[in-house]
Amino acid sequence: MKISALFTATAITVLASSTDAWRVYLHDHSDFGGTTYTASGPGNPGSACHTIPKGHRYRAASITYYAYDRQTNPTTRCTLQLFEGFDCDGMNGPSFSSDTKKALQQDWRDRASCFKTTCKRV
Repeated sequence: MKISALFTATAITVLASSTDAWRVYLHDHSDFGGTTYTASGPGNPGSACHTIPKGHRYRAASITYYAYDRQTNPTTRCTLQLFEGFDCDGMNGPSFSSDTKKALQQDWRDRASCFKTTCKRV
């Protein structure tokens, strides 16, 4: 019985740690159409740089971003910032800290090559 309870607690911890906290869709049309790149990640506190794959790099014209998952990870909020350059060290682009669905400003369309997520517990 104790082993079963320990296994269940461990399984719950593992599942909770792998739950996505943020999700982004980068669309290559300003009306959210065309080809879409999708990425998501856990809400572990801290920052991470994500390189957009070659087939989607420098093509984003609109974004749909979910800063947290209300059902599976309600205690974490993540900010996403676009960059032109690699390793999140080039020109800083727009930043999103709440759920967003919008066309990128004209001067940032077709410029994003990577993005940085910064997650915090709330």
